[in-house]
Amino acid sequence: MNLLIYSLKITPRLNYIFDFILIELLGISYSFTNDLDTFVNSSSIKIQYSPNYTSIPNSLFLKADKLLFESDIKTQNIEVLSWRETKAFFKTDDQSFIPYDIFAAGFYLLSRYEEYLPFEHDKYGRFGADQSLAYKHNFIKQPVVDIWAEYLKVELLKYYPKLKFKERKFHFISTIDIDNAYAYLHKGIFRSISSSAKLLLSFKWNELIEKIRVHQGKSVDPYDSYQFLEKIHSKYNVPAIYFFLTAKYAKYDKNISPDSKQFNQLVKFISKDYEIGIHPSYASNRNVNNVKSEKEKLEKLSQKEITKSRQHFLMLKFPETYRNLIKSGIEEDYSMGYVSVTGFRAGTCIPFHFFDLEANETKNLKITPFALMDVGLKDYNRLDAEEATKEIEKIIENVKKVQGLFVSLWHNESLGNKRKWENWKYTYEKMMKYTKM
Repeated sequence: MNLLIYSLKITPRLNYIFDFILIELLGISYSFTNDLDTFVNSSSIKIQYSPNYTSIPNSLFLKADKLLFESDIKTQNIEVLSWRETKAFFKTDDQSFIPYDIFAAGFYLLSRYEEYLPFEHDKYGRFGADQSLAYKHNFIKQPVVDIWAEYLKVELLKYYPKLKFKERKFHFISTIDIDNAYAYLHKGIFRSISSSAKLLLSFKWNELIEKIRVHQGKSVDPYDSYQFLEKIHSKYNVPAIYFFLTAKYAKYDKNISPDSKQFNQLVKFISKDYEIGIHPSYASNRNVNNVKSEKEKLEKLSQKEITKSRQHFLMLKFPETYRNLIKSGIEEDYSMGYVSVTGFRAGTCIPFHFFDLEANETKNLKITPFALMDVGLKDYNRLDAEEATKEIEKIIENVKKVQGLFVSLWHNESLGNKRKWENWKYTYEKMMKYTKM
């Protein structure tokens, strides 16, 4: 059954968010018209999306905020309201069948509108969670756009009980970033001697002894968690994606040499059974050509086309980062999330397309958001392994409520034998189990 939407003006922003909420989330086909006579005479299910109410029989009204009819970028006047079990914004009026403009609010979050506005960046130049509307108003841990879509479904069924919707199912993807493939092994003579000297001069005897034992073959390298991951993913039948940093050594890019035999072997071992993607280096933010060369390096090693990526350090700058990825041949990005908090940076747990606000158009880049990160749980929120398990389960429950996609971000480092990460591999397995419950 087709839904007919009346709007005075049909814009790229309007098309983008109606496609996501109605087609992607709810599975409803729809069409727009800006001809009032066509709308009035139609026998379809009808919604009037307009700034001003017009009395039209057999139709619903939703007061439209101005946001979707604009093409510029400016500070928006936002008042957050509580409704049912969540929060929303862009309040409507008493004649509207829901009390907020779900489409304008959804667009604001998905497009990352606030990240185009002036903000106080962190030491790496990133937009921090504490700058976001969702964090400030305490709804960041909910996939609110998906929740709003469920509420819209409930309201539509009140008026049109025969309306059919898409049936969604909960899914889980584990993603692993390989920033530093090994703690001690395969670093080359200079890096190995240099790091040993630093451990010696800083009196880190335990680490120095550990390093010696690893080089003697008496202990496993503490970052070598690949057999564990292979076993655990197979045991729980979990799809996983590994993101490889293939850049040359630099201050913030410290993997083993991508030209080494050991790195080559690792890429082939993992890509044999799992999807892989590029982990664009920190340095690539200053030189966009690096993304393409790093991608080509991984393609050469794996003998596979690389179309997925996640930014190292989650370095996202709108719209430049995504434009550069598109130019480099990337089709899917997994950087949409925060280091410091668990939750939903774009207000959804469902993949969506990048809308370039400056160009005012939808781009051919799919964004898959992640909900939590190992480093965020431990280092930023200072949770121990057991506390982290409880936080992870809360996030999973929020995704299950909307039958969404739960994506986690871990590193090989946190799932190895490093004392700092003791017991966290058990947290990882508990997460696997919980997604199957």
